Amino acid sequence: AVIDVTTGVVTGGDYGSTYNISYTSDDLCPTTTIVPITTIAADDSSFALTATCDGATAEITGVTGGSFAFVDPPADGAVIDVTTGVVTGGDYGSTYNISYTSDDLCPTTTTNSVVVETPPEINNPTALEVCDDNIPDGLTAIDLTIKNIEITGGNPNYSVYYFISLNDAETATNPLSIPYTNTSNPQTIFIRVVDIETGCYATTSLDLVVASAPGATSPSNLEYCDPDADGFGVFTLTDADDEITGGQTGLTVTYHETQADAENNVNSLASPYNNIVVYTQTIYVRVESSTIATSCATYLELLIVVNDVPQIA
Repeated sequence: AVIDVTTGVVTGGDYGSTYNISYTSDDLCPTTTIVPITTIAADDSSFALTATCDGATAEITGVTGGSFAFVDPPADGAVIDVTTGVVTGGDYGSTYNISYTSDDLCPTTTTNSVVVETPPEINNPTALEVCDDNIPDGLTAIDLTIKNIEITGGNPNYSVYYFISLNDAETATNPLSIPYTNTSNPQTIFIRVVDIETGCYATTSLDLVVASAPGATSPSNLEYCDPDADGFGVFTLTDADDEITGGQTGLTVTYHETQADAENNVNSLASPYNNIVVYTQTIYVRVESSTIATSCATYLELLIVVNDVPQIA
């Protein structure tokens, strides 16, 4: 701090400093008076920034009534409200240095940085193939949530919503109820994934395909020549696979002892298999698509036959 000896004006001091200043008269009987003075404290220009999906919001924690500004001009299209400090129009992941200057007795400036939030990282899903219902019209009720984990990668902070159009997904308007019955086959719907922590979202699309149960051919009998003529033999059930599928790929064939087991896809039989009914037994075949998300199977019957080998005396 320095003092003007004529006027007594003190400049160059620090905020909140105390100075003892003397004044000495220059008349017939000079005297000196000493007066202490404490400078005014600096304005509190503190503020906090909260990132948003296209910028930030600001909260003034010090003296209000000041103004905000970008310290460095943004490289994207971001703009700032000089009064509220709200930043909009920014790009995901951008960093902004923002200043706030108070407008009180002793103005100060504080600078903070903020990084714009990023949208959820999601996966573009493969088509959702489901099996047609009992009315073979290509329309059926579909549980869209089957795709949630594939889309989000299992992130528990993401919420998934489905929409009929991209505009609805962008504006979060008219989410589809689940299960959803498709209106055409195939059909493309749209997805909005929201990060529940930041509120940021991303969109993608999903193709719905309703498929019929796979075509399959009733197989010929499997026969076993029984040397001891006891009516029991060993059968390689998988020998019937090619005839049943006709060489189609993407099909899974399993064999069961009962129709109920085949329909519920339980207790599939290992191959080779020893028959449990003497001479002739019906095996129940389940033929299912391995690419369709829901159960989509065709059911057939396979007859296994034990033939006695002629006994020579």
